[in-house]
Amino acid sequence: MNIIAGAVTKALAVALIISGFLFACDRTEQKPAVPPKKITIALTTPYEGALAQVAQSLGYFRAEELEVTARLHPYGKLALEDMLAGKADFSTVAETPIMFAIMRGEKIAVIATIQTSDTENAIVARKDKGILALGDLKGKKIAVTRGTTLDFFLDTILAVNGISREDVEVVNLKAEEMADALAQGDIDAISTFSVYTIMTQRKLGDLAITFKDKDIYRESFNVVAMQGFIRNNPETVKKMLRALVKAEQFIQENPAEAQKIASDFSGTEISIIHEVWADSSFAARLDQALLLSLEDESQWAINNGLTEAREIPNYLDYIYLDGLKSVKPDAVSILK
Repeated sequence: MNIIAGAVTKALAVALIISGFLFACDRTEQKPAVPPKKITIALTTPYEGALAQVAQSLGYFRAEELEVTARLHPYGKLALEDMLAGKADFSTVAETPIMFAIMRGEKIAVIATIQTSDTENAIVARKDKGILALGDLKGKKIAVTRGTTLDFFLDTILAVNGISREDVEVVNLKAEEMADALAQGDIDAISTFSVYTIMTQRKLGDLAITFKDKDIYRESFNVVAMQGFIRNNPETVKKMLRALVKAEQFIQENPAEAQKIASDFSGTEISIIHEVWADSSFAARLDQALLLSLEDESQWAINNGLTEAREIPNYLDYIYLDGLKSVKPDAVSILK
């Protein structure tokens, strides 16, 4: 028994020595925790920014060691202005405000498109104003939000129907003010976003008539940053993109839950989110269509005297390809 007890004692001693050695090694090799990088994103509350909204809500940014503060805005033009004012590192915004900013000389770059839709914009008009077809808009008072996709879409759909900008009276209103202005009869029609289209239709009931044309315009919603920030923080950009790609997968696999997140972010009824969701594609990408849209809209802005610039920029200088190429290479299809 003494021999056995001695053997056990020796075995325990050896085990304690080994465990102590391993513990010491573990302490030696353990690296101090890296604090998350603090960044700010000027984030739009409507559903178009769903990838960023999901990434924020489900902790995908945090998983990439990013501590994100979101500054919320009702649409992308305001979010971009927030970033340009130095209040945010990233912004979610559609392509038209991006185009105007670049034409003004702002050094920004798109790091990814995160949503596209062929039916995001529409014209809603009052039937009792004598508007039963698009041609009836001639001579009418139409509200837009200047410098946004609504501005470009209005001119495009008018031109397709033989109406020039000079043939209508364009009124500048915030997107969230349009439904009430139309309901009160202050204006005859509005160029508006899909969520506000549905809200306006519900407010006006049978008085409303809506015009869409999915063949004339594709809206793209994007994430942008200042070129200097991208140059100094390429790893942060990659982390942002990885979180967005995770959100993309979540949306594909869990559309109902993603719609609930988008509804909570915007305070929009879930039934409205559900109605507009099917017409959108939520994916991180950089494609040739973005490049063509920026060029087409630049020419439109020049032709209509909406910018002091007289030449179309080389937009390849304003799209950052390397980040998404490293994270999701098959999503980059822009030709140099």
